[in-house]
Amino acid sequence: MKNVLIALVLAAAFTFAADSYLVEYPVAGRTGTDDILQYDDGTSCWIVSEALYYGTWFDMMDFTSNPNYEFGFTEWWFYHHAALPWDTDQIVVDLWAGDAAGPATPLASDDVTAIHNAPVIVTYSPGISIVTDFWMIANTTEYSILGLPSVIYDQFNNFTGIAHSFYNQTGLVWEPVVRAGYEIDALFRVDLIPTGSSLNSESWGAIKGLFR
Repeated sequence: MKNVLIALVLAAAFTFAADSYLVEYPVAGRTGTDDILQYDDGTSCWIVSEALYYGTWFDMMDFTSNPNYEFGFTEWWFYHHAALPWDTDQIVVDLWAGDAAGPATPLASDDVTAIHNAPVIVTYSPGISIVTDFWMIANTTEYSILGLPSVIYDQFNNFTGIAHSFYNQTGLVWEPVVRAGYEIDALFRVDLIPTGSSLNSESWGAIKGLFR
């Protein structure tokens, strides 16, 4: 099944193939906290649909050698376009332990309502201990028959030089998301809190927000 790709750039900036849609929205904003882990570059360029699962693999060694953190919250970005109507705005978002070979052990699973071009925040209280490698996975199979709601991706390779965002159309094989020759990344992000903090994730996020 052919992916439907939507480029989110200024009207005169790029020309894409017939299976792309050009819209006039600016890039998505960032949350602005120092403890956000992300492979995306903060821009919204591509929307990919019609896969069963969309996943981003995180290697903590790309960000820190300090293991004394927990998951505070995760951040998930989606985009709704008139040319690609959603059959649902409900989706399951999961955390899995697992390395580059793929997700291996479930850590958390939540049903959420996707929001158009804005972050969906899932908090974890108490926090979940960080593992060295983990996956954020958006699972469309519970609610959609079309691989929706659609996920936002950026435009270029990430800072590591290797693929970290993947899609899965069979339930078995994870393929890197490649567009225009670049291995692009989903706007899937993780916020960290110190291990053993007496603050819950909501309070920790509020305190950090005072210093943005």
